[in-house]
Amino acid sequence: METAVSTSAEPGDLALHHGRIKKRENAIAALLSGVLPGTILAFYFSVTWERWLIGLVVGLIWGNAFEYVYHRWLLHRPRSLFARGHLEHHANVGTPEEPEYVSLGKSPAHTALLFVFNGIAAIAIDFLLGLRITPGIFIGWTVYLVTTEEIHWRIHMDGWLPPGLRFARAYHLRHHDVPDSRFNVFLPLFDFLFGISALRQRESSLRG
Repeated sequence: METAVSTSAEPGDLALHHGRIKKRENAIAALLSGVLPGTILAFYFSVTWERWLIGLVVGLIWGNAFEYVYHRWLLHRPRSLFARGHLEHHANVGTPEEPEYVSLGKSPAHTALLFVFNGIAAIAIDFLLGLRITPGIFIGWTVYLVTTEEIHWRIHMDGWLPPGLRFARAYHLRHHDVPDSRFNVFLPLFDFLFGISALRQRESSLRG
């Protein structure tokens, strides 16, 4: 009976099931990788609520910047190791296998490594400058990554989005039409900053 049930499942159903599991496991990995070290560092630094708040804002902006840089220059770098999985995501949009490739993190281990590499840099900078804002930064990263993962999933799975974020569906799907633009999923802060810079460079070259 169990064999009959498993073989009768549609490919799209299996992809949806696997995609949901991957999204959940990545979220758990992000929570453990962000909240746990953030809490430990908070006790070490004796952080005030003001520094918590500053760190949180820095973490959210850092997360947006990292998303842009990682997406634009690594995931879209031709023939690179980083780009392979992302190319599958682009190739499967609109197919029954799409849910399998929607998650931004390849695996929980990959998600944890993102926190490790960024965390080493953040802790080193904090120690050098004596800012004591790293705990908030870790929390900011966690909030940003989990939120981005969830919104990205809902965009591709045609799920519900809050009124203020409904523009994100058309904005992100436009990236799949024109892959060399719109690298932020739902908060186009660095898309705007780098887009303005690129526009000014084009205008300067035309004038020259």
